Amino acid sequence: MRGFKAAQLLTATLAGVIAVSGCAPATRTKLWSLLFESEAKEAQPVVRPTRRPTPTPVPAPVPVAGIPVPELPEPVPHEWRTWLRRLPKDAAGGVDWMRALADKAIEPKAGLDPATPAQPVFPLDVERTPKGQPLFKATFPHKSHTQWLACANCHTAIFAMKQGAAPITMAKIFAGEYCGRCHGKVAFPVVTGCPRCHLALAPPR
Repeated sequence: MRGFKAAQLLTATLAGVIAVSGCAPATRTKLWSLLFESEAKEAQPVVRPTRRPTPTPVPAPVPVAGIPVPELPEPVPHEWRTWLRRLPKDAAGGVDWMRALADKAIEPKAGLDPATPAQPVFPLDVERTPKGQPLFKATFPHKSHTQWLACANCHTAIFAMKQGAAPITMAKIFAGEYCGRCHGKVAFPVVTGCPRCHLALAPPR
C-alpha cells in the first residue's frame, strides 16, 4: 500500500514539474516516458488524399500504315460574336435580321445540302383581329418568313392549314408555342417586338 502511494506521489510530483518548468518538448517527452510504459511518440504529419485524381494525358494519335493522321484547324474562339456586332440593330438593341437580309449582310442558304433548291417567296399577309380589340390586330407577313424558311417548317406541325384552327394567344406565344417557337429564341423577342405584328401600336415615323 505504501509503495502504491509512493508511486502516486512520484507521478504527481513529475507532472507538477513538467507543468511548471515549461521545459522543451524533447525533455517533456523523456519525463512522460518515465511515468508510462509506452514512450510518448511525436505527432506524425497528416497526409490527406487529393480531392481530384490526376488527369491522365491523352496520347497522341498513332499513325496507321497508309492512313494519314488528319490535321484539325485551330479553333477561332468567339469569331461569330465579332460578326454579330457588325450586323444592323433594331430599336431594342437586338439584331435586325430583316434589315441584314435586305442589306445583303447575310445570305441564308436554302438548306444544309448545297443542292437544295431555293423556295420562292410567298407574298401573303394573314390578319387576325381579337374580338372587340381592333387596336391589337396582328399581321403575319408570309413574305419575310418565306425568305428564311420553307413552308414545311411551320405547316402543318405548328400551324394547321385552316382558318381559325390555331387558337393563338399571347400567353401561348410567351410559353413557347406557335410564334414563340422562334421568336424570343432565334428571331426578335416578343416583349420588345409588339409593333412588328400589331402594326397599330407602331409609333409615328
